[in-house]
Amino acid sequence: MIYLSQGTASCLGLKKIRMDVAPTTAYLLYSGRCLMSCAFCPQARGNGGQGNNGKNGEMNRLGRVTWPSFPRQELLAGLQRAAAGGLKRICIQGVKSPAGNKDLLQFIDQVKAVSTLPLCVSTWVEREEEVAQFFQASVERVSIALDVVNPQAYTRFKKGSLQRRRELLLNCARLWPGRMSTHIIVGLAETEEETITLLDKLLGAGISVALFAFTPVKGTALANHPAPRLETYRRVQAAHFLMQKQLVSLSAMRFQDGRLHSFGLSNGQLQECLKGGEAFQTSGCPDCNRPYYNERPGGAMYNYPRPLTAEEEKAAVQSVIAGGDAGKEVPHGRAVAGHL
Repeated sequence: MIYLSQGTASCLGLKKIRMDVAPTTAYLLYSGRCLMSCAFCPQARGNGGQGNNGKNGEMNRLGRVTWPSFPRQELLAGLQRAAAGGLKRICIQGVKSPAGNKDLLQFIDQVKAVSTLPLCVSTWVEREEEVAQFFQASVERVSIALDVVNPQAYTRFKKGSLQRRRELLLNCARLWPGRMSTHIIVGLAETEEETITLLDKLLGAGISVALFAFTPVKGTALANHPAPRLETYRRVQAAHFLMQKQLVSLSAMRFQDGRLHSFGLSNGQLQECLKGGEAFQTSGCPDCNRPYYNERPGGAMYNYPRPLTAEEEKAAVQSVIAGGDAGKEVPHGRAVAGHL
């Protein structure tokens, strides 16, 4: 089955929903029952977060977002029109399937036949040869999602070995410089120091990092696991941005009990470096804004899908400098539930 995020469906003229921020990337989910058992994912084997309120067993959720399905020809026709609209990229999320990536590669050929937009793919691969197949199919970027930062937590929440996944990602980054991406989820039993140290390694290898805040989803094994504190997420966002822009180095930072205590900059320098609020916008591949993927309606904004207002920028920077308070950082308007 092929699903679209609700916001994407609206942009393609396939569904009408209210959006205060439209996606700049078309988000597609090429799905089937996933063989992975990630404790945080509705698509995972054994999780019950999928379905239209559990009806018909349709797996139409990923993160907080609902993904309606459409006939393939309607979807392809919508993508053919997309280049003339506001969409700038196509991102296809796959799952670990018994058939491997054969069907996904065939679908990519169909997409490339109707659209000239750059294409990114995030799916399960185990060997460099599999990644090569996607690049041979004219995919611009491939993501190998690490998700969980702490090795023990990785084994607990995703199974398998974080070290092996990281080595595969780094090997691919050496083979295809500037064309690899990954996902990192903050809030899954890691410390800020562990996350920032890994970010430094990934950025140094030229890997694009999409930061996510853990979001509990009903029906998954981690439905009752708390989201990370906003001030923690803000420090990680700031560190990611500052290292990416080469404004600070990991060696200049100081940690206490795993928490980032100093960036090695004065408050004035830090304010100047974070001016504009770009650090707190959605990170990842170019032109990816993932509207409200992490956010609950009316709740705090972890990733802003648009430029920040002056008030939002001030609150976000203050969270970084003073430790902040999640209750003080109020979102601008209300999030439309899961429209991505």
